[in-house]
Amino acid sequence: MKNSNLMKIVHVTSYYPPHVGGMEYRTKDLSEYFAKKGQFVHVITSDIGCKKEKLPSKKNLRVDYLSSFEFAHTPIIPSLPFKLLSLPKDSVIHLHVSQALLPEITYFICKIKKIPYVAHIHLDIDASGFFGVLLPLYKKIFLSHVIKNANAISVLTKDYQTLISKKYNVPKDKISIIPNGTYFKAKNTSREDLHKPIRLLFVGRLSVQKNVPLLIKALHTCIYKYKLPLHLKIAGDGEKKAEIKRLIKKLKLEKYVSMLGSVAPNDLAHIYSSSDIFILPSHNESFGTVIIEAMASGVPVIATNISGVKNIITNNFNGILVNKNSQELAKAIRQLVGDKNLRKNIIANELKEVKKYSWETVANQYKTIYQSIFLNKSK
Repeated sequence: MKNSNLMKIVHVTSYYPPHVGGMEYRTKDLSEYFAKKGQFVHVITSDIGCKKEKLPSKKNLRVDYLSSFEFAHTPIIPSLPFKLLSLPKDSVIHLHVSQALLPEITYFICKIKKIPYVAHIHLDIDASGFFGVLLPLYKKIFLSHVIKNANAISVLTKDYQTLISKKYNVPKDKISIIPNGTYFKAKNTSREDLHKPIRLLFVGRLSVQKNVPLLIKALHTCIYKYKLPLHLKIAGDGEKKAEIKRLIKKLKLEKYVSMLGSVAPNDLAHIYSSSDIFILPSHNESFGTVIIEAMASGVPVIATNISGVKNIITNNFNGILVNKNSQELAKAIRQLVGDKNLRKNIIANELKEVKKYSWETVANQYKTIYQSIFLNKSK
């Protein structure tokens, strides 16, 4: 039987920092954690969003940014098959499933070389754009093979375990629930008094998925109907930036909103801790790492009541859940602003709950999976 300490962990992912996105930084965190523990880690990714500036390889961590281009929101990486074919057979591939083509190519090469892989499903995306009509067909014909033939499957929440099991006809016991982790440490103390004006915060990619216009409309109601003294900071960038700016201008909210653009991870802790309320208005999420970052920072969270998120937040216990309705979101903001005891209780519960999302806990669960499929390969 092979020694699992000799295995090489290979992350195959569409994007990697400095490209901005939750999946990118979670992959980076996981890769760097294992590298620091002495495990050799190899990241294979596209060079989209980072052609001028790339993160250097370091001890035990090699990062290969392959020349790529984007078509229909999908990275096309011509050299990916050749790079995968060059991998040693004592590899275990951690496949990050988020866009088309990359999973199918990885599956095909793994089958040829008999390399085991973990299918890490970040988000089962909905159709959008001109080619969105092809997505259901793609999932049924192509993606289903990648998922069903994986040596192991990981999802972020219980809701996603149920969804993936049903949608792709995979036994639930083959799907491990492993949440995202955070390096944010739970604060020992938290502020109870609100700033003037009250500081709202959104952190995330400015995409259809994140549904920022819902938050903008709720802000309009809070300011012009409820007369609340609010200021919203939006930390993030993306394809919907211009649309969001137009909506802010249309609703006469320019002086009530600051768009920060992309924020370096090292600066996020200060932005969280200097805010009063964090809001995530997403259409869909498989998890929502920004939620646990806000929790660890002692900032009460309001989020839409959707799969993934409701596995983290219990309504009125460690956050507030609302339907995807701007008026309901506005009422939740008003409620949290006006109820000091509610804020105090939510923050106290958040700081207790968030301790279970440490990277050490998360990484150990992946280590168990890696070792299991690596050793089973040699039987």
